[in-house]
Amino acid sequence: MNELFRLISRLLNIIITVLIIDLLFNKTRRRNGGYQRDKNNKQSKYYDDQTTNDGYDQSNQYQDFYQGQSQIDQAYQALGLEKGVSLKEVKKRYIELAKKYHPDKNPNNLEAQAEMTKINNAYDIIAEEFNRRH
Repeated sequence: MNELFRLISRLLNIIITVLIIDLLFNKTRRRNGGYQRDKNNKQSKYYDDQTTNDGYDQSNQYQDFYQGQSQIDQAYQALGLEKGVSLKEVKKRYIELAKKYHPDKNPNNLEAQAEMTKINNAYDIIAEEFNRRH
């Protein structure tokens, strides 16, 4: 029985060692998505009916990805401020809105709670942006 445990632990040790070596030294397979690609990219995991012989996606499904408002713009809009105001003004406006929509002042009001969550998130985004810049 003792020999069986030693054999199992030895096998597990070998398997773990092989996995670690594979993770450390076999970066090309991860970088290529696990597929070997030929010149025409026909073995690629991205090759389907929407691709051309060039090997990249020609579909329009990602066309509008960057055309919406950014998160920072939405945050300023939620607080009712113009982009570029100082952090003091942002904090002042946040405090005003927090006093107005705080759940203690508006008990059982789901709209006030939603608005409070919205302005909290907006303030966090703007403050994080200021901290990243400075």
